[in-house]
Amino acid sequence: MVTDAADRNENESLKFGGTQPDDIYIKTMNLGLLVPKIYDYIATSYPTTSTEIYVYKTGGVGGTTVATITIIYTDSSKTVLTSVART
Repeated sequence: MVTDAADRNENESLKFGGTQPDDIYIKTMNLGLLVPKIYDYIATSYPTTSTEIYVYKTGGVGGTTVATITIIYTDSSKTVLTSVART
């Protein structure tokens, strides 16, 4: 079970499982402020092994781009985030 936002700690972790001390926590990143509220299509591309690009549009695949999120990691393992940019 994933607990709701009210159960998040100051590090923005989500809790999975029950209420025992050994429950699993996962670090999360809230991109909600980067993405516009109105969109109906998302295109995803991976131009390199360490880069992800998400294009948000209104009006479907051929519609108007409302935001582009570019996520860059240090390497192809994608374990360390280098930057997140919105254009």
